[in-house]
Amino acid sequence: MIVRTSLVFVVSRLVLYGLIFLAPEGQFDTSTELTLNRLVADGSEDYWNRHLWNKLLSWDAVFFIKGMTSEDGIPEFEHEYAFSPLWIRFVRLCAGNNELYDVLKVGVLLENVLFFLSSIVLYYLTRRLFSQSNRESFYAKRLAGISTDLFIFTSASGFLTGIYSEPLSFALAFSGMLCRELSVEVTIPSGLDCMWSKWPLYILSSMCFSFATLNRPNCVLLGIYYIFDLLQLAKDKKVLKAVAFPLLAGVFLFICCVYQHYILPFDTFCPQRGGWCETQLSASLPFTSVNFYNHIQDHYWNVGFLKYWAINNIPNFLLAMPNIVVLLYSTIYFSKIYPHYRLKPLIIITQALLIMLIFFAHVQIINRVSSFIPLHLWYMADRILKTSYKQDDTRPIGDDKIVKAYIYWLALWIPLQTVLFACFLPPA
Repeated sequence: MIVRTSLVFVVSRLVLYGLIFLAPEGQFDTSTELTLNRLVADGSEDYWNRHLWNKLLSWDAVFFIKGMTSEDGIPEFEHEYAFSPLWIRFVRLCAGNNELYDVLKVGVLLENVLFFLSSIVLYYLTRRLFSQSNRESFYAKRLAGISTDLFIFTSASGFLTGIYSEPLSFALAFSGMLCRELSVEVTIPSGLDCMWSKWPLYILSSMCFSFATLNRPNCVLLGIYYIFDLLQLAKDKKVLKAVAFPLLAGVFLFICCVYQHYILPFDTFCPQRGGWCETQLSASLPFTSVNFYNHIQDHYWNVGFLKYWAINNIPNFLLAMPNIVVLLYSTIYFSKIYPHYRLKPLIIITQALLIMLIFFAHVQIINRVSSFIPLHLWYMADRILKTSYKQDDTRPIGDDKIVKAYIYWLALWIPLQTVLFACFLPPA
């Protein structure tokens, strides 16, 4: 399995980097050129830099590379806190210096290693979830293989050739899901139990989810796992386990979020900053009532409820539509058509992410940020498997058409988006 996955991953990466290499050198936006002029004394015009490395410094990568090459790694301006200080520190630590091209190459290497490791963890997570008996193990193995392939060919592929922070959250989110799945058992008829012997694994899942959230705030939705487990254990009157497992894990995640988005920003910017600093609930409390990340998104990128619902953004909604449809239908598929108890919390997480992205965010980022949730991958893989088992040549109907159309869209979207990214062209 690892050999096959490695081959698929390497070939897909080589194709994308080949497209970037062949993309025009001149970029639509001048941010990369300005960044290079500021951070590189010479060498930016070298052959490989011009044809490959410079092109990877598009869109958010400009902010990431600025933090990675700064003297202390601390954001200079408050809006730069939106670009994962955790990821920036991690790359700086691995790079060992702040020379731009050294840091960039280390960042790209880490990006690909984490992306690859995420696909391996996803494979074993899939087998664990869908192989509850010996009879199902062969099916689960095939499902895991297809799901892994679909993940490698994610709609975010172009962005993941550079130094974006998403693969770190992929690896942490999938690892956290696997740790939780290994530490819980489904009871008959429809319940949940946590095993004391697996308590360390359950707490480890919280650590994974917490660091995933510190890296990408949308991963806070993974905390829904603990709310689900808490309610299930409380319903079965397993009070001690409810406290020791989901409540403790959820509190750890909550504390990390409060520190990252309330206490740390207040300590860094207040009271001299004014504005959001003045929303303290009490003068004695070292934090505000406003989430710092939400403040940044609202103030600098106009993110908020229905703020993106404008006629000029219709093209962006159309770009997001394939993922919206497949994510939405995956929740229906595993809750109504083929109900799967173990997937219930992930169904809720997927629904919450859809609501957040459609109504509150720049909706086209769904093509990049939704890959930490694998529900739609399992839906498509399951439909591909079930279709392959058909003995007749009848035309696919319903959700089979959705899956087929989505895969055709990926075949067009991935190379197109990769070239657009290399040229610093929308969408972001």
